[in-house]
Amino acid sequence: MMIQSCKFDPILIDSRCFRKGILLQLTNQKQETATVEISPLPGYSEETLDQALQQLGMLQKRLLTKWWTKPALHYLNTLHLHPSVHFGVESALLDLLDPVRTDTTCQRYALLFGSFDEILLRAETVYAEGFREAKIKLGHFTPEAAKKLVDALSDKFALRLDLNRKWKTEQSLAFCSHYPQDHFVYIEEPSSTPKDLVDFPYPYALDETLRDHKNLQPFLQTEHLKAFIVKPTMQYPIEPLFKLGPKIILTSSFEGPTGIAQIERLATRHQLNETYHGLDTLRYFENTNDPLSNRPLETATS
Repeated sequence: MMIQSCKFDPILIDSRCFRKGILLQLTNQKQETATVEISPLPGYSEETLDQALQQLGMLQKRLLTKWWTKPALHYLNTLHLHPSVHFGVESALLDLLDPVRTDTTCQRYALLFGSFDEILLRAETVYAEGFREAKIKLGHFTPEAAKKLVDALSDKFALRLDLNRKWKTEQSLAFCSHYPQDHFVYIEEPSSTPKDLVDFPYPYALDETLRDHKNLQPFLQTEHLKAFIVKPTMQYPIEPLFKLGPKIILTSSFEGPTGIAQIERLATRHQLNETYHGLDTLRYFENTNDPLSNRPLETATS
């Protein structure tokens, strides 16, 4: 397959938080088109939006002059691409080389964060929508407040807790001691000292640690590691993680609708549709009914 056209432009995803991204469109010799999103998350991704744009500019000639096959995609691994760029470019090429059904959706859990009252209010909304699996971001609460939230929501949802390394190990252990060991699906990053997790006696999942630690063996040898929380925009390629054992949970980095659909196709390609993924982020944007990811930046801001 040859790529005859490669276009990419900045887009506005959400004007309130100035969330921006890039819309990449590839067209092959059959005039088939694939459109994907490349959206580094400011403050978290290793690359900025400008760096992603610069790299796409450097990559454009190679995209247009190489004969692409699925085995040829390994060539991208040699280019030291930024994760968001690698994810976007490979997704677009795969969508042309081996398209998956676009009507296939994957399971997702509700995302609950904000103030105490905001979480409770949003929990009512997502429960009415049919969600029975949810993740609560609790790292900014005291253990006492977090316990009140969990106690209020445990009867409605299978809960995943995300502490984002904000609590000390002792705080997490004291909090967990109030509940049976299987009360939660898992707790993400329950310690501000990741090395303490090798002795953590409750189900836990790794997120930031996946990107910070090159040697994951100490965690893999523990019986309570249940899942890897993988953000393709921030960590790509992800294939090496599948060989390690724990369940792979794909999550959004607050991409727009195009980026969310892209992650869903990734889940389909890896036969992960029955796993609950973290793709419930669009509700936190200003207007989820507006296809913001298709709005050029200069148009969206005018």
